[in-house]
Amino acid sequence: MTIGEWKNALGLPLALLLCGVLFDAAAFAYPPLALTAANDLRMRLFRLARVAAIALPLLALFFSDLAGRAGTESATARRGGRAMVFGAVALPIVLIAAALTRLEIRLLLPLPAIAVFFAAASAASLARRHAGLLEFSGWRLIAASTAAGLVMGLYAFDTPFVPNFAGPYDGLFRALIRRAHEGAIVSGMALIVLSGALEKKGVAHENRTDRDRRRQIANA
Repeated sequence: MTIGEWKNALGLPLALLLCGVLFDAAAFAYPPLALTAANDLRMRLFRLARVAAIALPLLALFFSDLAGRAGTESATARRGGRAMVFGAVALPIVLIAAALTRLEIRLLLPLPAIAVFFAAASAASLARRHAGLLEFSGWRLIAASTAAGLVMGLYAFDTPFVPNFAGPYDGLFRALIRRAHEGAIVSGMALIVLSGALEKKGVAHENRTDRDRRRQIANA
């Protein structure tokens, strides 16, 4: 992948991340008056929209970097990239629209949620061939957590025709599930960042070693 292609691949995820940061800042400064109690369905949707607006563009950035190493001819990279961008755009929009307007809009959430899971699974497949163990483990954690999120979505937002089999929102069981879900996402992203940092450190060390070797040859 050339430098120009790399910049084009990162341009949209960076724009999404900027939009997410601006939305989060605006929501923090001017919380919507329609949202009341912390465990109210509208407030829960709104909180998740704020998290998704930051987390998903970050995942899209990580995916773009991985897809660049896989090459532009990889069908998995292309399809996963499209799914990741769709999920990063659509999921926060659907959440915020449901929170601030009609709650029925939340029934559209499976579409972007499935797209994000597909993208994470695609990234895990790519990382198995084009990345190190740490990054592969990070994407596997994220894929597993997004798969669990699909199941959580069945009860988390009072979905019609699906019984609440996980207990009340404030219950210990649901709280533990949420923490495990969040922890897997954060841990997966941390492993990806750590893998990139170690890789850059290794490249820098190799470059220094090459320069020292060339200097020794020149001085010989």
